[in-house]
Amino acid sequence: MEVKVKVTLVSKSLINDPFGEKLIKLEFAEEREMPGPIIVQQGNNPLMKDIIPIVSQVLRSMPFFAGRKATIQRLVLYLTEDEWDKITDKPDIGDEVTVVIKGRKIEIKKE
Repeated sequence: MEVKVKVTLVSKSLINDPFGEKLIKLEFAEEREMPGPIIVQQGNNPLMKDIIPIVSQVLRSMPFFAGRKATIQRLVLYLTEDEWDKITDKPDIGDEVTVVIKGRKIEIKKE
């Protein structure tokens, strides 16, 4: 069985490990749309059945609710400077990659 996750490189930083060696830290995250506001109707009021869709649409069109995304961190990868230097097509912040997990093997493919 194979699992695929599309993620975006959101952070690339240089850090020191406990032994004084420099590491490149790559943080990959998934962005998901935030759900819109939820309006709950109480009782069986026919007028509310007509008003709720209108109110919901108006709220979704407001800038505060529109286009909001949640960032969910999915993968953090640490590379030594030597490992980083061996990569010919280095990822940049904003690049989308696919993480594929198949059995005991994990692959990271740049799109």
